[in-house]
Amino acid sequence: MCNLAVHLKFQDLISYATCIISNAIIPLIFALALVLFVWGVIKFVINNDEQTKKEEGRQFMLWGIIALSVMVSVWGLVKIVGNTFGIEYVIPQVKTP
Repeated sequence: MCNLAVHLKFQDLISYATCIISNAIIPLIFALALVLFVWGVIKFVINNDEQTKKEEGRQFMLWGIIALSVMVSVWGLVKIVGNTFGIEYVIPQVKTP
């Protein structure tokens, strides 16, 4: 859950924005890519006799697969690089004593 601190610092604002991006925006983009793919499958199957609409459905499926593949690949590469160099957080964290 993303929470802002009572005494707001710049680091807290950056952490909050990162939390919102990783917990809300990225899953939304994954969901949109999946919906795009499923919509393409539906258009492809329903419009079996119309070649232009079938081709349109094929394009939706293709771009949905490309979007999902790119997002999963980037996510995996970031995780691999982070594990290789021992980086737990992308945003530097300030530890208070």
